[in-house]
Amino acid sequence: MSVYVKKNLVNLRVDYAFKRLFGVEGNEDILIGFLNAVLQSSINEEITSLHLDDPHLPREQKDDKLSILDLRATLNSGIKINIEIQVRDKKDMIERSLFYWSGMYYSQMTQGMKYTELRPSICINIVDFILFPEEKEFHNVNTVMNKKSKRIITENMQLHFLEIPKVIQEWQGERMDPWEDSLARWLLLFPAHEDERLTTILEAIAMEKDPVLKKAMEDWERLSSDKNFLRLYWAREKEIKDRISEIETAEEKAAKEAAKEAKIQLIKNMIKVGVPLEKVAEAAELSVEEVNEILRNKK
Repeated sequence: MSVYVKKNLVNLRVDYAFKRLFGVEGNEDILIGFLNAVLQSSINEEITSLHLDDPHLPREQKDDKLSILDLRATLNSGIKINIEIQVRDKKDMIERSLFYWSGMYYSQMTQGMKYTELRPSICINIVDFILFPEEKEFHNVNTVMNKKSKRIITENMQLHFLEIPKVIQEWQGERMDPWEDSLARWLLLFPAHEDERLTTILEAIAMEKDPVLKKAMEDWERLSSDKNFLRLYWAREKEIKDRISEIETAEEKAAKEAAKEAKIQLIKNMIKVGVPLEKVAEAAELSVEEVNEILRNKK
């Protein structure tokens, strides 16, 4: 790589960009590097090869529905992997991950197969929000265990959650060393497009000691100036932003309706116990005429 100059790198938190870098044929070594970092304390062997179960990228979105764009792979050991990126907390991330895990695990079963032949299924969720505010760690691994003894019952179910805001906090607080921590350097790719100093450091690490990261960063830079890729990337980014805006608008409307209903109920209750109309209006921060209008409409 050349001496660092400012680059307009695409945001890898946009799932289309992530899948194009990590989930296409020819980039299996990049995905292996990432997975070895994420799973280094979760599986007993180094990943040496894998098969991409769905290496294809969508061309154009044909309708208004925001499709799920995840990355699925099978490791050389038979372990099933699903990686998904979520940029907004929809309050269902754990249930969603469990649902995808169950589908992966169930899909292995064939006629005549023994249950003991089922291989582990691992869901890796990269989230751009704080999912576990009570946990300090940015990487939380969940599995099945005995609540009393804390003994793990099986490793066949693993739900990994990687919280990017916590990664950024660790980096900005100088509590993270990507030179020594392979997981740190891979996860720091996600905010690096917004941080020139971080990009420079990651490039230096890649040049000096991590050839797979070097390949990833070079491909990332190339994609970021590829007009055909950018057209689809920008379309996907717009879809995501539009969908988030729709959800936020609906939530804001629902909150206003709930507040309005609560105020109406307050007015009715105060009138019922004999509070003077003027006092009711004062408590509700309305005029007497507005209170009378509410009472007429809600009888």
